[in-house]
Amino acid sequence: MGATAKEISHGQDFKAYSIGMVAASVCSSLSIEETTSRLNTEHPTGINSQWRLSKDNFLGGESNPCICPDYPTTHKHYLFEC
Repeated sequence: MGATAKEISHGQDFKAYSIGMVAASVCSSLSIEETTSRLNTEHPTGINSQWRLSKDNFLGGESNPCICPDYPTTHKHYLFEC
């Protein structure tokens, strides 16, 4: 599970690449606080609870967060839940 170069361009600091009913995946070079805030602002859950970093790993077994394979020196992938 991961963003690809087609989904996030070099220099882009934030991309929510998968948004579901109770989970969201983000590729970001921002701090976790900034990433969480931006996700909640740009993609509100629509319910009382906001997005928060999941304690679970990604479905493929990658840790949360994990290094972005496309931009490993600047970006991480985060899994959120609400």
